[in-house]
Amino acid sequence: MRLPMNITGLANSKMDLNKMDGNLFKKLGYEIARKLQGKVIGYIPPSYPLNYFRLDIKKDENTISILLHEHFPHVAIASYENELQMHFLDHEDLMTELRTYYTVLETTFLNEPFNPNSHDLAEIELKNAKHWGPNINGEVIFNCWD
Repeated sequence: MRLPMNITGLANSKMDLNKMDGNLFKKLGYEIARKLQGKVIGYIPPSYPLNYFRLDIKKDENTISILLHEHFPHVAIASYENELQMHFLDHEDLMTELRTYYTVLETTFLNEPFNPNSHDLAEIELKNAKHWGPNINGEVIFNCWD
């Protein structure tokens, strides 16, 4: 998969991208949590500088976060410590539920080393990638760059 232009949320000019439906994402999160016998314990919409929605589900003693890009229908599942410490996971039950609505990004792609030459990023995105130094694709897609 090639990362599309504007995936970082940064652009030289005003981006003409639609924002993903946060209400739908939240509703799906509650449905998924119920099916998995878990509980939604947090929902955070994107706000500067974060470029993604986050929904936290607690099941037993584990908390799993679902991340949805602000402008692209890309989701990832993560163990979320903070904006700079996310560990991407493959959780088959969650992935199956989410695939109907979104492109579910798997850990093999998210944890793949970021190579700017392998993607379709704008010049400003490449400049910011150089500044912020992401190591993996997941850090480019789900970021808090300003």
